[in-house]
Amino acid sequence: MKYDVLIVGAGIAGASLAWHLAGKGLSILLIDSKPFTRFGDKPCGDAVSKAHFDDLGMPYPTGEQLENVIHGIKLYSPDKRTVWTVKGDGFELNSPAYVQRLTKEAMEKGVEVMDLTTAMKPIFEDGFVKGAVIYNRRTNQTMTVEAKVTVDATGYSISLRNKLPKELPITEDIDDKDADIAYREVTLTRDDMEDYDYLKIYVTQQYSPGGYWWIFPKGKNKVNVGLGIQGGMGYPPVQSFYEKYLKDIAPEVDRQKLLVKGGALVPTRRPLTTMVWNGIAAIGDSAFTVNPVHGGGKGSAMISAYCVSKSILSAFEKGDFSVQSLWDANLCYIEKYGAKQASLDLFRRFLQRLSDDDINFGMNKRVLKEEDIVEASTYGDLHMSAAEKAMRVLAGLSRPSLLFKLKTVADYMKRFKNLYYDYPKDPKEIMKWKARVEALTAEFINAIS
Repeated sequence: MKYDVLIVGAGIAGASLAWHLAGKGLSILLIDSKPFTRFGDKPCGDAVSKAHFDDLGMPYPTGEQLENVIHGIKLYSPDKRTVWTVKGDGFELNSPAYVQRLTKEAMEKGVEVMDLTTAMKPIFEDGFVKGAVIYNRRTNQTMTVEAKVTVDATGYSISLRNKLPKELPITEDIDDKDADIAYREVTLTRDDMEDYDYLKIYVTQQYSPGGYWWIFPKGKNKVNVGLGIQGGMGYPPVQSFYEKYLKDIAPEVDRQKLLVKGGALVPTRRPLTTMVWNGIAAIGDSAFTVNPVHGGGKGSAMISAYCVSKSILSAFEKGDFSVQSLWDANLCYIEKYGAKQASLDLFRRFLQRLSDDDINFGMNKRVLKEEDIVEASTYGDLHMSAAEKAMRVLAGLSRPSLLFKLKTVADYMKRFKNLYYDYPKDPKEIMKWKARVEALTAEFINAIS
């Protein structure tokens, strides 16, 4: 079997890529290990900013694909005495319905789809990925698929690129501490919720160490409730936190009307050092594209798919599927999201070191303000003018070390973002650049310890 492009994984990233490439004159095979009716079915908060759809030219969710229209986020301090409101439009998705819509639209334009199909191993010859050996459970057949470009959209399992020779930069693995262990349930509520067009986030080290709780309404009386905790720390199982603290966080939930439940691992770090190599690309969770602070990954997965689609189309125009030809995917992603994501990785590391007392103090005394969070989440920057810093120092004299650390974090976030904007144009320089990233990360950790 021969195709121009083989996409392994039909989640939001893989389906978005197929949607972007469909109808462009390429032969494309999209496979997923799940049955078609479960494409896009992954434990997640399911919220996506409207801005991503607008920027990428993606269709808005409609009908059953759209469960709620969101107008902002309410962020609660650990003691719940301080609430920040950050406004912004978005959608609460029925993710499987939306992903299956994208897949169907791609199929209508010629993309072939195989469900219940797993990629067993990549075909690696002469330094290039040239397809994969796949197994279809529906037909009980093992097949060899040749492809000019193979895309790993397998999510956190990274089950394709991790079978390549380890000396390739694209095989980069993840440290357990740079991931969240998440669990969520979708259920009905006892009564209609107030402010059901706002997402709610609770930051508390006691209830969700290294992570946070979320309450994402899917309507007036339907809600997605979950939490993530930092991996690799030896914490108790995530479900134990859910059982212990659910009534305190979300007393309106009626677990007798449980609809869906499940857990997942979520990468919460800077992007994969390179999303492409000879004949291969990685997108979505497999490329570590999740926002390190709020753990949202659907929008950034869509961005990675968009960037890789542009790179693939350019490679076919040139007839060159080398890493040099595909390299623009990295530059596109860093410009649109990756530089911000990398700087937020530092902010995440800082937040995970704060106690609940620090967070309560910082929010109550407005050491950080809503505008700072908007600035950080939108651009990856923390800007503190001289006047603001002076006023915050006066307000926070009882805890000056927190203010000094915050200034340090802001400075390093700026340096880290600039380092990503200095991403190498030549793949031959990537390992030297990666060493600079690791050195600056180690310097930052030492500075805030």
